[in-house]
Formats: sequence, structure tokens, C-alpha cells
Amino acid sequence: MRLEKDKFSVNVDVKHFSPEELKVKVLGDVIEVHGKHEERQDEHGFIAREFNRKYRIPADVDPLSITSSLSSDGVLTVNGPRKQTDVPERTIPITREEKSAIAGAQRK
Repeated sequence: MRLEKDKFSVNVDVKHFSPEELKVKVLGDVIEVHGKHEERQDEHGFIAREFNRKYRIPADVDPLSITSSLSSDGVLTVNGPRKQTDVPERTIPITREEKSAIAGAQRK
């Protein structure tokens, strides 16, 4: 998992799976990546694969903004933009009140 200034991302090597054999879900503050393929033949014989990976979503990422994409070389990327925390500085004016903040306090 990579956490950058403006986004977070997860890369998963899924070259042994087709897009139809992959599932990406958001459950609360967790991303779940699941892949499964039935038994098939490869150069060594027959193999079936299944995996399940879970990643915690950072608090400053909106779960509804998460997307995923699959590259041509079999890398699944799941990412989401981080909320900007660079709020511009501002001066907050101080107002004066005539009443006391502490009940029963006397002014001199």
C-alpha cells in the first residue's frame, strides 16, 4: 500500500487471474480483493488458485471515491484520492461578550 500526498493506492499482482475471476469490495473502512480460478492446466500440471487480501482505508479517503483498474501485464491497482488537508490559514476574529463565562463571577 502506498500513501502519497494526494492519493493512496494498492497494487496487486494478479496475472494468473482474468478480470472475471477478480472481485474488489469496500466493507466499511476495509478494501477486500478476492481472486479465484478453478483448476486448469499449466506447464507443471493442474493448478487452482485463490487469494483474499484486505487493506485498511486511510481515514482521509472517502470509500465511495475508490476505483480499480487492471493493467495489460496483470497488475490490479486500487486507489482513492485523499481529502486535502491544506486548508488555507485564516484569522478568526475575537468577539467580546458582556456576560461572564463563569456563572457567578464578578467583574471588577
